[in-house]
Amino acid sequence: MAVYTSGWLFYDVMSLRLIAALEDLGVTKLMVGRRRHAFLLDESAWSVASQIWGKEIVYYHFGSMTEGTTTPRMGSDIDTLECDNRVNIMSGWPDWKRGRRNLLMVKHVTCSPQHFRLQEIRVDLPLPLTHPFDEFSVIGEDGIIYRNNKESENFTRRFAAEHNRPYFQAGPSHSISEIYDIVSAYRCSQLPTECDSWFNRPRSGNWPTLEMLQAARELGCFLVPDGHCDSDFSSLEWRVSPSLIERHLMFSMEIIHIQCYVTLKLLKKDIINPHLNKNGNGKLTSFHCKTALFYAREQLLPEMWTADRLFDCVLFCLNLIRDWTINGHSPHYIMDDVNLFDGKLNSEQRTSLRSILDVIIDTHLAPLAFVKADNLGERLLHNVYTVAIWDMTSRRAVHQNVVGFLSVYGNERRMVYLPTIMSKTAVKTPDECCLYLHTLITEIPLHQIHRHRSEHALYRLDAENRYYLISSLKQHLASTAASICLQHGMHIGSRIWSWYSAAIDTDVASTRLKLASMLYCKGELQMTAEVLEDVERRYDNSVQAICGCSRMKPLDIKPCESFSELMNEGDTDVASTNKVAYCVRFLRQEAYCAPPILHYEMVRAVGDDIQHRDFPENIWMDWAVVDSRAFLYYLQYLTYGGLGLRHRQRQAYRSLVDRIEQDQVFHLETTGNLFAHCLELEGRINDALDLYIDLQTVEPRNNAANWHIRRLTSFL
Repeated sequence: MAVYTSGWLFYDVMSLRLIAALEDLGVTKLMVGRRRHAFLLDESAWSVASQIWGKEIVYYHFGSMTEGTTTPRMGSDIDTLECDNRVNIMSGWPDWKRGRRNLLMVKHVTCSPQHFRLQEIRVDLPLPLTHPFDEFSVIGEDGIIYRNNKESENFTRRFAAEHNRPYFQAGPSHSISEIYDIVSAYRCSQLPTECDSWFNRPRSGNWPTLEMLQAARELGCFLVPDGHCDSDFSSLEWRVSPSLIERHLMFSMEIIHIQCYVTLKLLKKDIINPHLNKNGNGKLTSFHCKTALFYAREQLLPEMWTADRLFDCVLFCLNLIRDWTINGHSPHYIMDDVNLFDGKLNSEQRTSLRSILDVIIDTHLAPLAFVKADNLGERLLHNVYTVAIWDMTSRRAVHQNVVGFLSVYGNERRMVYLPTIMSKTAVKTPDECCLYLHTLITEIPLHQIHRHRSEHALYRLDAENRYYLISSLKQHLASTAASICLQHGMHIGSRIWSWYSAAIDTDVASTRLKLASMLYCKGELQMTAEVLEDVERRYDNSVQAICGCSRMKPLDIKPCESFSELMNEGDTDVASTNKVAYCVRFLRQEAYCAPPILHYEMVRAVGDDIQHRDFPENIWMDWAVVDSRAFLYYLQYLTYGGLGLRHRQRQAYRSLVDRIEQDQVFHLETTGNLFAHCLELEGRINDALDLYIDLQTVEPRNNAANWHIRRLTSFL
């Protein structure tokens, strides 16, 4: 294929205009790095939490969000793969492992090049299994026992039905969240022979480098539960997915390559697929565009990848895709004999796609002016002088919003997994809870998640996430142990104080507030006031409230402006915890360290309320959970009242009123209940009762207001 060397001044100017427009949208080296950091942080946090919880599952994020190849309005999903490391995938009999679930990759005569069957093998001997052992262990038409690929689908469907959650499916992805595409998979260290030619074929350029190819070979691949679309035995087939290799290649790209790919995706989203869908449900996918980028990166000389030649590079990729439509075959970049058009575009749709691409190519990318996503077309068409003024404000605002979102997302995901770990404490006594938490804290740091050496950045993130999760566990351990001491009138020893100290910097507020709450319950009011004053100093207007109880929707929330401005600096780490405040959580075992009014939150269910909780709520709704700032003002009200500082008590009262009127209150019913209790303490019993009734009307189930109404009406 001919390489574009137009030399047109038009192409040069429009290339620079396009880059400026993409940079407006955050497609810059720094912003791409920030996106990657945020989603790798989530990937690591998920894996570390799974390890602490006792599972052998490692999570990976793939696709646009993790690559940084998206824009604010592109609507990209979060593609997540959960790899079950309990299963040993055998490429041959020497790979068998005693005592493990073993599955042998079998290239059956009915399998396409990218697919295998997985034969069930015994755990005690390297011999085939002779009898199915569960509903997904099935006998094939050849009499061999294979692993059916419907297990994750059936599990997710049942889970969604049992917990009254929606169910979403997209190819091999089965999820209860519209945000996440979750694919279950097995890891195999050996690449199939279909990948051999990719490593060995001659290359005229310098990409991928020999070092990259060596690392790619060692990364291995996954087997995902996805049969070929035309197979009569698709439920027995597992597709080879070299996703880690593809991510490795994408992470090697320079910003000009990322900008080329994002342009292709915007054209696909707003121009190509809307026209293509007029002739059926076929679509050009992001993976087609990524494959074209891989080939272009390999075939184009480095001097072609410059800012003034972006138009040429985009056209080169579009011509590649057009050639594939003519041949009826879209090759996989890594695996031989795979046609990426299978199941995506039939013959008629490929003809239609070719016609659309002809128009885009022949008009020198003129349809870019009609891309509405993120106002790309408008940005591209603004004259030079308008861009110089309009662009600066717009770019700053877009970047600030993206960084704010990434920081909120990273911090929320870091702590959203903690309730799952803590769920095992539900039926434990306080002493048993202490032992359980202490075991987690002392044993888990000794283990590391198995990573490939090329994933060195994830080792650091694993260490960070392990530190923050263990710090949070120490917070609960300290409070539980202190609660036992307060219950039995025992001295709170230095070890408990050291656990509080170790957890103190998890964020700006939550551990400090739990320490203040313990001191209040202990009767140390002056010390309580000092801790609360310290929290108030730290909790300035640049602090962002974070809820890890699934009450917060990080993809939708608008961070406070001063927080986003603070994060919008040169560092790619956007998840710093010195400017966030997590919700304060008290387990039932910590009850003697919480003000008595919060005890009602630990038994908030009335009648069949428990049946009306969703899955995340079912974990934490037997705890007392309150927003940090609201709890700060409530504790101030109690403490200053106890110290006889009426003026400061009234100030805390007004601050709590103001807090209720704020938008970002995630546990509104609990905050309202605390304020109503302040009304009680003010002697305004009828006003308190009216507020409890209002809160019950807004949130009729799983609301401690129901108990408070009964409590007050018994005295009236």
